[in-house]
Parts: sequence; C-alpha cells; structure tokens
Amino acid sequence: MTSEIPGLPAAAISNLEAALKTATAGRELPLYRIMAYQLGLMDENGETLPGASAPPRLHGELAMASAQAAGGEFRAAVPCAVAVELISNFWQIHVDVEDGNTERAGRPSVWWTWGPAQAINAGDGMHALARLALFSLRGEGLALEDASLALRLLDEATLRLCEGEYLDITYQERLKVQADEYLTMAEARSGALFGCAAHMGASMARLTVERASLFGEFGTKLGLARQVALDIEAFWGKGQRDQTQQGRLIAKKKSLPLTHALSSADATTRRKLGDLYVQRVLDPEAIKAVAEMLDGCGSRRFAEDTLARLLADADAALTAAALDRRGTELLRALARRIATARA
Repeated sequence: MTSEIPGLPAAAISNLEAALKTATAGRELPLYRIMAYQLGLMDENGETLPGASAPPRLHGELAMASAQAAGGEFRAAVPCAVAVELISNFWQIHVDVEDGNTERAGRPSVWWTWGPAQAINAGDGMHALARLALFSLRGEGLALEDASLALRLLDEATLRLCEGEYLDITYQERLKVQADEYLTMAEARSGALFGCAAHMGASMARLTVERASLFGEFGTKLGLARQVALDIEAFWGKGQRDQTQQGRLIAKKKSLPLTHALSSADATTRRKLGDLYVQRVLDPEAIKAVAEMLDGCGSRRFAEDTLARLLADADAALTAAALDRRGTELLRALARRIATARA
C-alpha cells in the first residue's frame, strides 16, 4: 500500500506496516495470526498477504502526519501510529461481535471465522499490544514523560470509544434521540481516536501543550465529520453499501439524518418512520423508502450542512495551531482522505 497524501513520504506507510507486522510476529500461539488477519496482514490460513491489500491506516497516518506537520519526524510517531491502529482494530473486532457483522473490509469478520469467544480474546490482546507499543517511544530518544503522556491519551480515547459504543447500543431501540445526543455519541465513538492520533503525533514533535491540544481538536472534529459523511453515504451513496453499513441500517442503529427526521419532520413522516423502527429489524427493502422520507423532510440537507460545519471547525483548529504552509497542506490533504475513505 502506498501513501496517497502529498507531503507524507511513502516510507511512513512502509514503516508503519513493518511495525504492525513486528507487533504480531514472533509469538507462537495462533492467537497472533488472528490479530494479523484482522490487520489485513494474513489470510485465514496464515499466509502473508501482499502489502497492496492492506486496508487504509487512517489513524496511524494521522499520527505520523501530525508529527511531521508539527515540525518533527514521522518516525518518532510510528509507535503512536501502531498503537492507534491496534486500538482501532481491537474496537472493530468487538463491534463486529456486538452487531453480528459477518464481514469486515470485504472479508469474513474475525468472529465469523474463529467464533465470538476467540474474537473477543484477540481483540483484548490487541488492546494490550497497543499499550505496549508506546513503551518503544523510549527507543526513539523520548523521555519517560512523553511515553506516559501518549499512554494517557490512548487510554482516555479508548474509554471514550467504550462510552460512545455504550450510547450507540442504548440508542438502538430508542426512537426519541435528538441530533445533538447523536453527535455527542458519535464524537466519542468516531472522533476520540482520531483526536488521540493527532494529539499524540503532535506531542512527539515537542509542541507546547496548548498547540498539541489543537491537533487533538482537529482530529476529533475530523473523525466526527467522517462519521457524518458515512451516515450520508449509507442512505444516498452512489455505490453499493458495504456489509457494515447495511448491518447498521438493518439493526436500526441511529444516524444523524434519522435523528433529525424523528424530531423535526411532520407528524405523518414521524409516524411512518416510527412504524418502521418499532420492528425488531428494519426490512432491507424499506431502506430506500426511509431515505426518500429523510430527503423529503430536509434531513439530508441538515446532515450535509453539519458535515460542512464540522470540517470548517476542524480547519479552524488547524489554522489556530499556526503551522507552516507545508504542514498545513499535509494535514488538509489527509483530512480530505479521512472524510471520504469508506474503510
């Protein structure tokens, strides 16, 4: 896999891939082959996959790009990139078990292949490996305080992920979920780890606490914007929905357009939506009708306006960080990639 981001060397991606392989290699138990499978490094038989088949490493890319944009070297942030990628995949494994997703990134999900018990076990192992990865920061010449800060940021983001997932599950059977409640949930579930990646990366460049926290704000708003973009794509995208998107819709998981419609549409539309969403699962054939209702009551426009506002907020945080032109262009290019990548 090669980088598509102007200003971030291709060596950054190859270094990250090599570090991810190292994190799961050299251990005898097949448990680590399950982790490598989740990371897109191996197939289900333990055969190594070509690098070009690896999924996008959006969180890791953001950590390394933030370090470079802040005036440091991307190499100093590789352990941070490894950590956030491992946490992202730990979370994906657990979400697939919770939601019953049989596919992830076009392949059978871990639980579907090895069973839910081993999937949970592999996910928890990746969580531990993520924390261990940060201790290699000492090998980059950084102080113990730098590793401690990175570990704190990672643990706080992981806790926020769990909080967001709790709310996502809680809202699944609730009809009355306000748009601002949804955005609070999605910021934790989808924004926290991007915020952590950017904040950690900038910290590796020895920025002041205030400037590094602006990177965190940039990443958090960007991650939330990505989720809103995925919400829009799920209902009105031109391509075929992937299995994860389809699964969330059928399971009646909330989205920004839906929460807006359930609180802002006329009584007739709200009643029709309510009749559909009180069913145990949403009929796949009904999704098109739901999309038409959401579009008709202005919920698509609301979501698109919210997306534009969140991207503007992310850019404002980036501007406030007062980077040089090259650093600003690098992170803006990555922001476009994160906001539009499906995987």
